[in-house]
Amino acid sequence: MATCNECNGACCREICVEIDEPKTVEDWDEIRWMVAHENIAVYVDDEDDWLVEIQTNCSKLNKDNKCLIYEKRPLICKDHKTDTCVKNAEEEGEKLRFNNVEEVEAHIEKVVKPKIRKDLDEWKL
Repeated sequence: MATCNECNGACCREICVEIDEPKTVEDWDEIRWMVAHENIAVYVDDEDDWLVEIQTNCSKLNKDNKCLIYEKRPLICKDHKTDTCVKNAEEEGEKLRFNNVEEVEAHIEKVVKPKIRKDLDEWKL
């Protein structure tokens, strides 16, 4: 298992925010908009949670990957455990990941549209 000294401060180089699973055209359009921005990805983790990942360095991380405000760091940092570090969880992986608009659109064409058509057929619409 990687320790904080071995992972290059991975948890200090990204922010992940959980979002609702997209269900509407507007939801999917919002995901397209998100991933059109640099350093933003949307993914589904191994627990089926949908997350927005923002690649950005913490301004309090020094070049040696040490926290400049360690004693006063936010609770989310204090509560972060090495067993949840992305370096230790890689074998679990992600079920789905969108890094750009094209990947979202391809998923919509391949997975979302056929499912919606099936639902519409079942509803006889």
